[in-house]
Amino acid sequence: MKEFGLYIHIPFCVRKCYYCDFNSFSFDPILKQRFLTNLNKEIELIADKYKPQIKSIFIGGGTPTILDGEEVASILNQCYQKLNIKEDIEITIEANPGTVDRKKLNLIKEAGVNRLSFGVQSFSDKMLKTIGRIHTAQDAIDNYYLARELGFNNISLDLIFALPGQCLDEWKETLLQACELDPEHLSTYNLKIEQGTPFYKMLRKGTLIPTSEELDLAMYNLTKDLLESRGFQQYEISNFSKRGYESEHNQIYWRNKAYLSLGPGAHFYDGIGRGYNFSSLEDYFHSLEEGRLPIADYQRLTKEEEIEETMMLGLRLIEGVSLAGFKRRYDSDISDIYESQINKSIEEELIVFNNGKISLTWKGIIFANRVLAEFILT
Repeated sequence: MKEFGLYIHIPFCVRKCYYCDFNSFSFDPILKQRFLTNLNKEIELIADKYKPQIKSIFIGGGTPTILDGEEVASILNQCYQKLNIKEDIEITIEANPGTVDRKKLNLIKEAGVNRLSFGVQSFSDKMLKTIGRIHTAQDAIDNYYLARELGFNNISLDLIFALPGQCLDEWKETLLQACELDPEHLSTYNLKIEQGTPFYKMLRKGTLIPTSEELDLAMYNLTKDLLESRGFQQYEISNFSKRGYESEHNQIYWRNKAYLSLGPGAHFYDGIGRGYNFSSLEDYFHSLEEGRLPIADYQRLTKEEEIEETMMLGLRLIEGVSLAGFKRRYDSDISDIYESQINKSIEEELIVFNNGKISLTWKGIIFANRVLAEFILT
């Protein structure tokens, strides 16, 4: 029986944030019910097709906590009924601080969710308004403490830096507030202005001024220094945790392991190829109502493509890629496949070999996009 991570995409939001390019739709109770009905069908279909053993579950969005606690419980109950789920796995849900309360958090916990990922983004109300969030800084603080009171002992906070108009001191204040709460995990992302978002339209009109590269880098350096001084360890380019609280589900992605995905627009990797579901709700519904998985596209990977992805994903981890693990998986040495790329990157002090692994240096992390592009073979 093959092991998979499982991602479940809840595609609804109260309101789309100005930076967001994820596949999401305005909340509609009729569409929500139709989605939940079809999601149950999709669970049954992947159970029949893959007969998977599930080793982690991540419920993302959208805004998963736009659902009632009973609805989240029903989704997980269906998973437990139809899928072979390993004992004591990590089950994460993304939570918007503006869409949770005591009852919902309690029901979610009783349903088996043991890891909360709060989409805080900033502890500045000015910044939250700038990016179109529906919650306040106090909402985030209050609901964090409420989750603790209810017994959640594995909480992650998502934060974004390089926001429009954000200065270094404002970002430092957000980091300090996050550290004061003392979560087990922090994800810190620099803002990327994606095509099709309100921010992209503002950028094109000249009404949004992007953060300079110098300030962006200063914020990233501050993040590493401050969080490591407060007991967090960086284990991935954008992720920090207390020891033993690294995201198990996200490590499936970075280690290029197999995962299945449910919901409109969700991407998956079954260990052989990559695919994604229809993004349109109507196309997603139509496929499932006809008894078919809603797969819009699927491509088997060549060995070269799989090697590329293993390197480009694995080098995001601070520990890097295991030389022995790579050899077992592909019956080839990394140095034989990437001799020229590795020699060049070592000369430029971008990568290093250490303890049987190849990893990025701090300079390599700063220039990660450029370094990772060197490992494209095809």
